[in-house]
Amino acid sequence: MVLVLISGTIAGCTGDPDAGGNDEFNAETLQGMIEAGLQDFMNNTTVEITTNYYTNETSTTTNNVNGSGGVSSTMNVLSGIQAGELELFVSNTNDSTVSLLVREDAYGNSHVTSSAWQLNGANICVGIGTWMEQLLQSYFSDYEISFTSVPVADNSESTSKFIDGSCDAKAGSTIALQGLKTALEQGGDMNGVGTWITAPFGAQNNSHAWLSGYNYLNLTVSQSRGEASYLEYGYAEITIYGTCVSNCSGQDDLISQTLSFDLDSGGGITSIIFQTDPDITKVTSCENEFDESEWPGYFGPYGLECDLTLSIKAEIDVTTSWYPFALENFNDYVFSWGEWTYYLLWTSVPVNMIE
Repeated sequence: MVLVLISGTIAGCTGDPDAGGNDEFNAETLQGMIEAGLQDFMNNTTVEITTNYYTNETSTTTNNVNGSGGVSSTMNVLSGIQAGELELFVSNTNDSTVSLLVREDAYGNSHVTSSAWQLNGANICVGIGTWMEQLLQSYFSDYEISFTSVPVADNSESTSKFIDGSCDAKAGSTIALQGLKTALEQGGDMNGVGTWITAPFGAQNNSHAWLSGYNYLNLTVSQSRGEASYLEYGYAEITIYGTCVSNCSGQDDLISQTLSFDLDSGGGITSIIFQTDPDITKVTSCENEFDESEWPGYFGPYGLECDLTLSIKAEIDVTTSWYPFALENFNDYVFSWGEWTYYLLWTSVPVNMIE
């Protein structure tokens, strides 16, 4: 536009300088004409922002550049609350072996076998007079080594004292300690102190209980034909609840923990054991086949009609060592999933389709 304005002005003022008249151009005159034309262009450029709300969960903001609406970008939002596809149950495992979770700053694991006989003189968190303490006494006596019992009232206190260094190790079922070790590492509770688990040195008489379950949320958004769309942001969260209904003395009356997920980090929080599968996966379906790896923003080839489905998975797999809660028996609780809360943001711009 600037060039048109300039060329139009010059076209009316191109005389022969030898024929006389005041029609010569110098650098200052030409620069002034350019600046005037550019200012006129800026003064006549408008930006119109229109917001349309189609439902209480979906909103679209359209930005029209240069008032005519010739070029536009659309910002789309999908948000809401809904129930997912879920399952939640208490199960038992026959793995009833007993081990010790050990702080590396107290006893570094220098043996391939990870045997507990490395822990001569250790301070161990354990309930005084319990069968677990008796099992430890028997094991240490067999190896002619000793330990000091650090008294704890329950598993929660045992974990807290292990974290603050009041004890060098804590006793528990092998499978529960594996879950606790993962939770402490993910949450950074140990402030950089490493931990390791001894090989099993005994067994308890009953099987070990697990709280297991999953919850899926599937969200589908679309790219229309003649558009190029890019997924900017995605977030979802869900809370799991537990209410004590029997034998609640010494146990938490109500527990809850929120699991959150986003596109950047995938998701996951401390104290929950997750499988290594991605927490957010995508499936794109377009009118033509294409290589998904070639297109940014998840939607697929620009200009094609595509549906993008995000599948978000929350999975829980914990024992009664579920830190930081005080739980003795899962069967004393009623557990339930809450509803998903989600938010998706994507932008779209028109594409010139050549048939």
